[in-house]
Amino acid sequence: MKSSPLLISITLSILALVVIQCSPIDSNSPVSKPNLNWLPVSRNPKLANADLIEIQQVDRRILVDLQYTRPTGIAKLPLYDKKFPALLRPETALRLKHANAIVRKHGLRIKVWDAYRPPAAQWKLYEASGRNDTFVANPGNAPSQHSCGTAVDITLVDLNGKTVPMPTGFDSFTPQASSTYRHSDPEVAKNLRILQSAMNEAGFYPLPAEWWHYIDINYRKYPNTILLSKIQ
Repeated sequence: MKSSPLLISITLSILALVVIQCSPIDSNSPVSKPNLNWLPVSRNPKLANADLIEIQQVDRRILVDLQYTRPTGIAKLPLYDKKFPALLRPETALRLKHANAIVRKHGLRIKVWDAYRPPAAQWKLYEASGRNDTFVANPGNAPSQHSCGTAVDITLVDLNGKTVPMPTGFDSFTPQASSTYRHSDPEVAKNLRILQSAMNEAGFYPLPAEWWHYIDINYRKYPNTILLSKIQ
């Protein structure tokens, strides 16, 4: 049976995707910086109108495990619906994609613990923390960068998605959670250095009290919080 040009094109596209997925990672090859003059647009019209985009639309290799879709050590009840998407500003999402490309050279991947956080959820989290603004931004004083779509909470896993040693778990209000804490476990220290170096190169800066929390260096371009009603 003679193949149609369309069928041939689709087959070649699938083969190209398989090659990309299976190709070994060259740890010595440079990682191209993202073109921030061209920003992706969400396929969802409401998200696009709110200037947000799903992280996995920008980079499907980034894993997503939003912690606040279930009870946590701080929030005793879920803050989000189980199907709540991991969202960021398009520029911030591109930066995260760049960081993920860097950590992949070390045989690791980024996993997202939290991203865009609706302002109402921020208030609930702040109250649940006992109004501890060392770890949870007081939305009454200034907007949380999570609610502006320019902050992300992340960890590292291996290429198969398996957990690797990191300083602490999520929302650990301990000295070990500090981004400058000197960890005695060499594997933990190494993984943290990889994460911090990648995020710094991609254009993020850390929150001193939380090793997992990073903010886009251009956050001042996006000063406004985004209400949940804007995306639903």
